[in-house]
Amino acid sequence: MLKVALIIMVISKVDLNKIPNISVTDFYEDINSCNLAMDNIKLSLNTEDLFDENQNRYLKMEIREAYNEGYIYWTCRKKSTY
Repeated sequence: MLKVALIIMVISKVDLNKIPNISVTDFYEDINSCNLAMDNIKLSLNTEDLFDENQNRYLKMEIREAYNEGYIYWTCRKKSTY
């Protein structure tokens, strides 16, 4: 069975040596359902659509906290389950 995970990555601009914080927020039955969730995030937050060389979709949002500036990325990833 194939599942699709919605993944969030938080990357610091201040400390590039810091390991990114990565979380799985939910699992979906297919990529279209996951992309629909990303569409809802895009409607709610000020995000930018990005695509990598393999046409994988990402949402990007800048964060500006007092001591932790960086970016939040959302993406959908397929994972085979047994």
